[in-house]
Amino acid sequence: MQEIVLPKMGNSVEEAEIVKWFKNEGDPVKEGEPLFSIQTDKAEVECESTASGILRRILVPAGVERPVLTVVALVGGADEALPDLSAYGVSGGGAATPVPAAPAAVATVAVAAPVAVASASDGPVSPRARKLAAEKGIDPALVPGTGVGGRVMAEDVEAYAASAGSVKATPVAKRVAENAGVDLRGVHGTGIGGKVTKDDVLGASAAPAAPAAAAPDETPGVKRIPLTPMRRIIATRMCESKFAAPHFYITIEVDMSGAKALRGRTKAFKASFNDIVLYGAAKALREFPQVNARWCGDAVEQVGDINLGMATALPSGLIVPVIRRAQTLSLEGLCAATKELAGKAQAGKLLPDEYVGNTFTVSNLGAYGVDHFTAIINQPDSAILAVGQIKDRVVVIDGGIQIRPIMKLTLSSDHRVIDGSVAAQFMGRLKAILEEAAF
Repeated sequence: MQEIVLPKMGNSVEEAEIVKWFKNEGDPVKEGEPLFSIQTDKAEVECESTASGILRRILVPAGVERPVLTVVALVGGADEALPDLSAYGVSGGGAATPVPAAPAAVATVAVAAPVAVASASDGPVSPRARKLAAEKGIDPALVPGTGVGGRVMAEDVEAYAASAGSVKATPVAKRVAENAGVDLRGVHGTGIGGKVTKDDVLGASAAPAAPAAAAPDETPGVKRIPLTPMRRIIATRMCESKFAAPHFYITIEVDMSGAKALRGRTKAFKASFNDIVLYGAAKALREFPQVNARWCGDAVEQVGDINLGMATALPSGLIVPVIRRAQTLSLEGLCAATKELAGKAQAGKLLPDEYVGNTFTVSNLGAYGVDHFTAIINQPDSAILAVGQIKDRVVVIDGGIQIRPIMKLTLSSDHRVIDGSVAAQFMGRLKAILEEAAF
């Protein structure tokens, strides 16, 4: 009998919530296939089984949060005797109420392997569901999701494909429906024997949808959106950071003329302004290790490596991919790293090691036309840099009036770790680095 354990995904992840089980008790399980998905404080992750056999017992049901390395399931032979389940907090044949403590010894411990972050461009769709939908030629946005927060799972795609296949429709009608994003199951057929025709599909796509009646417990005109596990955890973590860390803020203005000229010289690898800010931040952090530090309760730890987090927006929330050992990268190397991580984040292919271990974070809202904002520190960091847009402004230089591309940067600092004078000196050095642009 083999134990399946919640995987440990970095030092910062201590607990995880099981979102959904992909198998039921009694189902065969193969090593390497997704067994369940979990929600950590960073993202939703699918976990592979590291054992083959029969899923004999699920010890932690969906919707329950447990510490990492907790035993969540038992996999073994069909006729193999189960161990004493009371060691796992299970009484008799009832539902599991697992406890964090280590259970009695079992032959083998198998830690479920994390796969990739799940995200979608149009809504929450698991990677397996997205792959299956592509194979069947189905738009996942049309599939009703049964997972947490309406997440579309692989079985939802299977059910949708089966139900859609039972609808009688002409080949032309099916093609038109697919192109127009019309669900054939909701179209009234006027053809022979109730078959859906092209005209039926066109009429359905042109007809305005009837407004849904408000539920008895809802206020008319108010849309109630249930919290996804990611959104709930983001709310918890941001409150913990804001309430625990005494934030203070320093804002500077940077003349980005030099950076604009530098960007023009990097056409070979197309550095963005955000890449230039990240590279400048790494250079400044090398000179100010006090900022590349974290609060540990009884001590302040200064971290040797500069691991830059770059805040990235997803439809389901926010994730912070980490550029590891940024102090060792050239500007071109850093650009390659940011492009790769951003692409994997948007495609839902980040691995757990790629979004943990940050020591300093940069959040850029300049692309949204934001001039200036303050950001909440991304724990366990002690500082986060908020980047606004580059905007032509009138400035006075050597007694003359000129127009220069100005960008505002705001540093949020944890006053337990960083003093005001240190933060001010760091920002002054960052300003000089970016204005010199001598990379």
